[in-house]
Amino acid sequence: MKPNGLKDKTFPDLLKIPDDGFAITTAEPWVKHKVQVVRQYLTAFVTALAGQVDEIVFVDLYARNGLYCLGAKKDIFPGIPFMALQQDLPISRYVLCEGDGEQARVLKIRMNKHFRNKNIVLLNGKPEELIDKIKMYVSEPRKNHKVATFCVADAFGLEPGFGTIKQLNDYDFTFLVPFTFHLGTNIGYRFYLGREREKLTHFLGGEVQEGLSEKTIESNSVFYKQLLQNWEHKVEKLGMNTAVSTHKLDSGLMEMPTYSICLAAKKYSARAIQLDALAGSHIQFALFNQN
Repeated sequence: MKPNGLKDKTFPDLLKIPDDGFAITTAEPWVKHKVQVVRQYLTAFVTALAGQVDEIVFVDLYARNGLYCLGAKKDIFPGIPFMALQQDLPISRYVLCEGDGEQARVLKIRMNKHFRNKNIVLLNGKPEELIDKIKMYVSEPRKNHKVATFCVADAFGLEPGFGTIKQLNDYDFTFLVPFTFHLGTNIGYRFYLGREREKLTHFLGGEVQEGLSEKTIESNSVFYKQLLQNWEHKVEKLGMNTAVSTHKLDSGLMEMPTYSICLAAKKYSARAIQLDALAGSHIQFALFNQN
């Protein structure tokens, strides 16, 4: 697989997809920037690997309906799967997962209308229910056929469960995970450490460490920092290396000044891909030390 002018650092505007009468996910303005950051990571990943592997696959574990809008269907813009499909990148297959049946139906209609020339697999179900199907459509790396898979897990919640990450890691997936979820006055760290502790355990793949307790955490920002560090340590134990970037946030659902995106890779340097993705931007890298 040969790179095709991928070193060009300019990003053309994404195509405008008009309102088609179907559901569109309402978003806050920062989400539009997040899609752009994911675009930069995806392009950097493909740029780095296009000349080294035989096949590149894109996986989105939470594809939704494909479109976002700001306000009442104003300023419609592509979500992550449609952003990826619009890029002129040597990706051989797109595997899109969506757990909501109606969202998946709308996504399928839009894919058939706008991207009929792309090799797309749409799977209806939650990621943990789709492991075998995902693996069926993503070739397992072998001696004479090298596969690089870029997997986005953008659920706006404590998802996917760590078991899903662990199983897909067996196929050498590279994961991009925005750490975004409801976090504020009403749904804060006490909510997750109390009523939602089981969800927290599921997300981290085991017992929540002592550092994540109401005895040691006094604010949402400390909880967020500790959660991210816990997750990083877990994936590093699976043999992956990680790189974290931090981005400005202005949200009524996540009352934090910044949020983080974590890139985790087993066979490639996450840091090198991150540096290429964010070169020339003013995005901050990990602000949190390990102490």
